[in-house]
Amino acid sequence: MTRSFNFLLILVLAIASISLTEAQQQTPIPTLAVPTLLPAQADEDPSGSLTAVSSVAEIIESGAFRVGVLYNEPPYSEFTLQGDLRGFDIDLLRLITETWGSDLEFIQVTRENALDRLNRGHVHAVASAFVHYRDLDDRLEFSQTYMLGRQALMIRADSPFESLTELSSHSIGYVIGTRSEKALSLWSARLDASLNLKFYLTLDRAFAALTGGEIEGLVAEEQDLLRVASEYADRVRILDEAVLREPRAFAIRRHDISLRRLLSHSIQLLADDGSLLKLYREYFPEAKDWEDAVTLWDGIGATVNPTQYAGELMHPTRYAVPQLQRSGVLRVGGISEGGGSSSAGQAQLAALNLALVHELGRRWGASVEIVSSSADEAITMLASGAVDIVAGVKPDWRLSTSIDFSAPYLLHGDRLMVRANSQIGGFNDLRGRIIGLILGDEGARERAQAWADSINASVRFFQTREGGAALHLLEYNNVNAIYADSLLLVPHLQASPNALRLTDRWYSRSYFVFGLPYNDLDFRLLVDYTIQEFLRDGTLERLSAPLILSDELPDFEITPGAARFAGISLTGS
Repeated sequence: MTRSFNFLLILVLAIASISLTEAQQQTPIPTLAVPTLLPAQADEDPSGSLTAVSSVAEIIESGAFRVGVLYNEPPYSEFTLQGDLRGFDIDLLRLITETWGSDLEFIQVTRENALDRLNRGHVHAVASAFVHYRDLDDRLEFSQTYMLGRQALMIRADSPFESLTELSSHSIGYVIGTRSEKALSLWSARLDASLNLKFYLTLDRAFAALTGGEIEGLVAEEQDLLRVASEYADRVRILDEAVLREPRAFAIRRHDISLRRLLSHSIQLLADDGSLLKLYREYFPEAKDWEDAVTLWDGIGATVNPTQYAGELMHPTRYAVPQLQRSGVLRVGGISEGGGSSSAGQAQLAALNLALVHELGRRWGASVEIVSSSADEAITMLASGAVDIVAGVKPDWRLSTSIDFSAPYLLHGDRLMVRANSQIGGFNDLRGRIIGLILGDEGARERAQAWADSINASVRFFQTREGGAALHLLEYNNVNAIYADSLLLVPHLQASPNALRLTDRWYSRSYFVFGLPYNDLDFRLLVDYTIQEFLRDGTLERLSAPLILSDELPDFEITPGAARFAGISLTGS
């Protein structure tokens, strides 16, 4: 009798516990507390506690690159039933180390111990366990982003909603303990309003709640949503607008610029030769627009290996953030107040650079001191510590051992300009026709000829001064298209918006960035995140309007997190 009674009692308690759990998970949560995504104050002198040896030295000595990976993070990394490691990150790392000629050793980590194993030197880098959020920057450093994931919002196929804003007052589900919580918190903060949220213990339960009408939307990483809905694709759809875009990159120890350079250079090389695009299409066939997912620097070259980044790990003798906070002065090289130039595009670029550095100073509470110098002199002055930042720099791997680079703030590159009513869409439509070139656009003829040769097209060339380019198309009718850097073409398009247009294709892409002191991590992050706030609040679009078309502001990356860094408001308020 006693045994039967005890058994029944245990059974009743178990049922009650399950019921309580179910009840709790269905409880609406009006909002989530916005997380404190504030990196620590910039160190006064970080170099005192840093090693002079990069992980690159150990990779060279041992011949192996040790990477910590999760075993349960598909499609990025997972341990299969067949006993194999597979996934996007796994294959990318294999491609990277094949390029180096090094061995690759995978070490299992968890989300709880990955940081400790990295900082203790058990692994050289970590993949898949961390997505780059700003609140991780006081503990980790990240390579260049190799892909942008998405926290997405799924709704029922018959739902009338088309945008996030329309759903902000409706019930939205998420899985507790996932990054979706942080994404929703940041969304709530952007709205400055509460969201009607419900949490679930598993994605399967949350998906059932969505299809059953219990909630109007479900937020999760896009790949997870596609996987859970794979057998019900006709019943749901994902909004085009992301709740949050998540940069995926390799995590390394802070201030190890040699390993960051090695990994980022390798990512760019694989993007440049098409290997990364092939990997994207294999793992994410439903996604689009991968061709330009990685920002490429000049001077990539044909090979990358660890010996290129060997040697002592150098640290600054003077850190810019504490110095900026003490002096209240930002010393800028690379531009002049006048911005004198014979090219309209170059004059507008100088004006943009000047406006941007003054806006940086305003938001940081610093006065701007323009240090007159040529472009080459400014780079030398930056490396020696005579200036804090250089405007109008093109990121170049050949300069990467002496200076650092910010995130890009302006995209430019070769385009074709044609009459608005022209049927020309590219070089294939220019066979036997005349292409105009602008005097002073160095190397444009060789670049255009290479594109024509790639499709065996015979073309002729005609040279014009910059000011007459539109006339030769519209009035003289002696060229069929103008091939030039977009900085030279945009002024003509803005002067004659109804008569001229650019064809869709970019024939090259290049970027302008700020040159920064070598391995001054906190200052680089401060500059990067302020540029991102320029992008987020419309400042970048407003200031760069003379150099871009209204619908062609580049989709630059924004690292998720708060608009403060090192105690400085990035909004200037």
